[in-house]
Amino acid sequence: MKKKNGFGFLQYGILVTVVMSGLLAYSMFNGDRKLFLPGKTTHGHHQIELKCDTCHVESFKAGEPMQEACLSCHSESLAQAKDTHPKTKFTDPRNSDLLANLNAIECATCHIEHSPEITGEHGVTLPEDFCFYCHRDIANERSSHDGFDFESCGNSGCHSYHDNRALYEKFLQKNIEKPKVLNSKKTLTVNGLAVWKSKNKDIKPLSAEQHDGININNYLPLFVDQWQDSAHAQTGVNCSGCHENQSHENQSHENQSHENQSQSAFNTALTVKVCSECHSRQTDGFKQGLHGMKLSLGMKPLKVLEARLDMKSGARQQELNCGSCHAPHRPDLKLAAVTSCQGCHDDQHSNNYASSKHAALFEEELSGELAEGEGVSCASCHMPRKKKGKLVYVEHNQTLNLKPNSKMLRTVCMNCHGLEYATAALADKSLISRNFSGDFIEEHPSFNMVRVRMEERRRAKEERRRAKEEKRHSKGSITDNPTN
Repeated sequence: MKKKNGFGFLQYGILVTVVMSGLLAYSMFNGDRKLFLPGKTTHGHHQIELKCDTCHVESFKAGEPMQEACLSCHSESLAQAKDTHPKTKFTDPRNSDLLANLNAIECATCHIEHSPEITGEHGVTLPEDFCFYCHRDIANERSSHDGFDFESCGNSGCHSYHDNRALYEKFLQKNIEKPKVLNSKKTLTVNGLAVWKSKNKDIKPLSAEQHDGININNYLPLFVDQWQDSAHAQTGVNCSGCHENQSHENQSHENQSHENQSQSAFNTALTVKVCSECHSRQTDGFKQGLHGMKLSLGMKPLKVLEARLDMKSGARQQELNCGSCHAPHRPDLKLAAVTSCQGCHDDQHSNNYASSKHAALFEEELSGELAEGEGVSCASCHMPRKKKGKLVYVEHNQTLNLKPNSKMLRTVCMNCHGLEYATAALADKSLISRNFSGDFIEEHPSFNMVRVRMEERRRAKEERRRAKEEKRHSKGSITDNPTN
């Protein structure tokens, strides 16, 4: 009997396995890695979801390696927040029993990635009542909490697991009677240029005639006109300071004309790396936020189409870098603080800004009716000004005070508003979507609880004073009685 030639079932299976393995290997190293994602990532990590080794540093091991990966990105913000639940609280022997209920020393206990079916607000994957594990007796300790649902602990104005800087009882007591709009507003004026000039008095400004730019596509006259009044010209930064192609010297120019050689020496595609040579504080902040976090890991810049928020269709292909928001040849406050934001974001909060009181104040600032910083732009709240020593600068990590929004209270809202008014506003999601336009309930339950607690303490103090006074009078009466 003659043996059949050709593929049998085994050979066919081997061939399919080899082909599929090849396709998967290609996808892993050169193709679409999304094939390997076990589930949808959270809002905070989806930009870097294909950079698996950022979190999975040791062959997808959990425990300490994973914890170190979390802290490599989040330790600074936790330190700034004065973390209410640091690791030291749970490694303290007096609290060791709490770990039996909840292993709170590891981030992954509360934040499990690739699990959209159990992921709630702020990327928390525990049930909303997880505070119960450690605080089940809180109603016995504080009668004001009796009857409260443990799922309500994290409401804006109540508690935040990590950052309670604007929610501590003493802080609420200190600021409880502030008016809804402060009589004097706290404003900071960016002074980086002035500080730089005070330290570099020998460097003279450049004039339009001193530019060393190249006329590419006839744009040079326009750019020079913009540049001559810019901070760059005032600090002696010429065109080549940003546009010089560092790799030009290593390139071959044998077959290029003099004009083409000059153009190849000029880099028209500016990157965050170029800007960081002078603006490192700003670019470092940018790369820590959602806008620039991909760059911090050596990935390509984020494109608007990758966002999960509502964005304008015409901006989908826009890459996010310094030039996305700033006009590089001439600083424009309105462009960087409002127009650039509105050019991409298409959610209700952003779209309602133009008709808000904040926008009206910003227009008054631009027209000179208000002093610098007294208007309210997108950047006023999401990229607030900070002061370090004599320097006032803009925080470019636009995510830093975003979630939970109570982070904005001390750094932004309280510059203009009383604490209770601001807290109540941030707790109203409908008001936020209207960009703080329209009526809302201006009181917050937390402050009513604080008022009750303050009154109880006042009465207790008064009772102690009366008891002490009665005791003193009693002793005096005994001393004055001659029969004794």
